[in-house]
Amino acid sequence: MFDVLLAATSAQLGAGGDASDVDPLLLRAVADTNPSLSAFRWFELDNDAVQGAVNAAKGKYFEYLVVERLNNGEQVGPLMLESGQRAELAESFNQPGWDVRIVDDHGQVLDYLQMKATDSIGYVKNALERYPDIQILGTTEVAEGDFVIDSGMSNSELRDVVGHAVHSLDDSVTEMFLDYFSPLLPLAVIAGVEGYRMTVGNQSISDFKLTLARRGQRVVATQLAGAAVFAIGGGLLSLPAAVVGGLWYDRVFNQASIGRAFSTSCERLLSLRLYQQERLLGGAQL
Repeated sequence: MFDVLLAATSAQLGAGGDASDVDPLLLRAVADTNPSLSAFRWFELDNDAVQGAVNAAKGKYFEYLVVERLNNGEQVGPLMLESGQRAELAESFNQPGWDVRIVDDHGQVLDYLQMKATDSIGYVKNALERYPDIQILGTTEVAEGDFVIDSGMSNSELRDVVGHAVHSLDDSVTEMFLDYFSPLLPLAVIAGVEGYRMTVGNQSISDFKLTLARRGQRVVATQLAGAAVFAIGGGLLSLPAAVVGGLWYDRVFNQASIGRAFSTSCERLLSLRLYQQERLLGGAQL
């Protein structure tokens, strides 16, 4: 049981991060802009598709960040809401002209904003030409005087944050399996314990080898079971799965050992019986 718990907990502590490590606003942006990814994992997309998904999520994440900060009373660039005002996102993702509106406590619209998380000046100029009366709030790279308000957030930083989140979510089954499967630490602990027992004379070298092999196999079986569950998205369920896997291995091993012992005993009894018969036959002949 010590071996099983050691292998299970060491693997779980060493496993990589998951979606809980990612900003909930970013997860919401990914889900809203790429709804098909709820059914298909990131690693099934090619590089161009992933980049498109990242860009879409980056823009929406920028909008969510700005609205949240404004409504929390924080300043975004030179913008800060007055008492009773709030920022609202457009209900439609394809809302023409504006992305965020500022309303008072009566719901009256005070201002509209276009949100541009980009480093492309041309993209921003095109938006200014199409909607010259709507103010643009953009990332630092495209802030230009009175034409574009600097949000204080850079496009490169947003891209890095989204990219990091995508990589943390972009784990294939094999990668997640290898993240979990790490038997070196428990094997090292077991080897140290058994090595100490051998040095103080509590067991022979042959016993050391047999015990180390048996306990090592138990550790590997435990982590294989946990890693399999973790790789398919089982999360913390991998811990009890690892324990069950280790105990199942012991059960199978013990049953196999009993079977081998029974077969050996039967063979010895048969040999003894044959020997007895030979002696009886020899005595009768005399």
